Amino acid sequence: MSLSLNKRDILKKTAQTGSMTLISRFLGIFRELLIARFFGVGAISDAFIMSFRLPNFFRHVFAEGAMSASFVPAFVKSVKDANKKEASGLMTISFLFFEGIILFMYAFIFLKTEFVVRMIAPGFSQEQIDYAVPFLRILFPFLFLVSSSTLFAGALNAVNCFAVPAFGPALWNMFYIGGLLVALHFQTSANVVCYGIILGGFFWLLMNILFYFKYGFTFGHITSGVKKLFRSVLGKFLPCLFGVSIVEFNLFISFAIASFLPKGSVTLLYFGSRFMNIPLGVFAVAFSSIMLSHFSRVVLYAPKRLNFYILEVTKFVSWVIIPVSLFLMFISNHLFENVMLTKVKDPTLASQGAWILIIYLLGLFFFCLNRSLLSIFYAMKDTTSTTISSAASAVVNLMGDLSGILLFGAYGI
Repeated sequence: MSLSLNKRDILKKTAQTGSMTLISRFLGIFRELLIARFFGVGAISDAFIMSFRLPNFFRHVFAEGAMSASFVPAFVKSVKDANKKEASGLMTISFLFFEGIILFMYAFIFLKTEFVVRMIAPGFSQEQIDYAVPFLRILFPFLFLVSSSTLFAGALNAVNCFAVPAFGPALWNMFYIGGLLVALHFQTSANVVCYGIILGGFFWLLMNILFYFKYGFTFGHITSGVKKLFRSVLGKFLPCLFGVSIVEFNLFISFAIASFLPKGSVTLLYFGSRFMNIPLGVFAVAFSSIMLSHFSRVVLYAPKRLNFYILEVTKFVSWVIIPVSLFLMFISNHLFENVMLTKVKDPTLASQGAWILIIYLLGLFFFCLNRSLLSIFYAMKDTTSTTISSAASAVVNLMGDLSGILLFGAYGI
């Protein structure tokens, strides 16, 4: 099997992955519509969103962010050297280490759930906290399932199998939607929705494991060579933790600060960010996932070509994202009035949600370009530059949130 990708292959793989992601995002829109109808806009919706935001934050920063960025280049190198035993051993030690960390995290969160809720949403009322505690206990294991899936997806990406991992979120959304439909139809507890999320995560992981074995990988022995390779993974992982998913980090800070706003504000910010994440996920995430493994090979065999790819990536992102941003701005009010908040009687909430989306979209081009260009830095094993820039960005974001919430309320976030 040839592991090299030319320009046509890259575009083809991006289209395949993007189409799978597009299916997931359309399912996601339907899912958000059901969330709005089931939870409404208020204390319980804020509690559910913040509870699920914690495992999703670690999913993007820890699993799909730092872990993927450090693991994939090392796995690619092993596969490129035709050493599947070493690659399988790397998978074994990576799985035990990273998933072990997550299990310890869950043990702490399970025992100290209310404390954790107060930390991530310091402005919540006692009513919101009482809703959030059982939600978080059920939902946090989703991180274990999705981070495990990410490891196996990284292995599949290393052999240019992108469509299968990209279908995982769509499969998960089907179970998520199923839980919402059951809860809506039978008017059950919101815990049913949480269990649907966990069940979908299990089948997402199962699918990736099956294809991992199909491509000839196993759980191999942990040799001295594997330990040395894993140490290089850890050397990149720690700096990546902060740098690779700065968008999610900033959004998490913003939502924590937004917990001080009136009830329902967290929900509107969430809906706005979800619509912004449609093109971010369909295009930027799909594109950067493909480019990370490709750049890892370019760095090894043709590093002088990187300047060419930087220019091409910038042009490609511009041509796709700018028109999409303008279109979403144009229909933003319609999305909230006639799609998301049809059951909400207060018309000012729809207008507020639309303006939040427009403000988010002003930064979409930069979010997408940042996501794509980070793949080059991590392929070059340069984590210092990205960590410094991300730290500066987080400080600016925090200062902007604090001053913005005082001056403009939810819009300032």
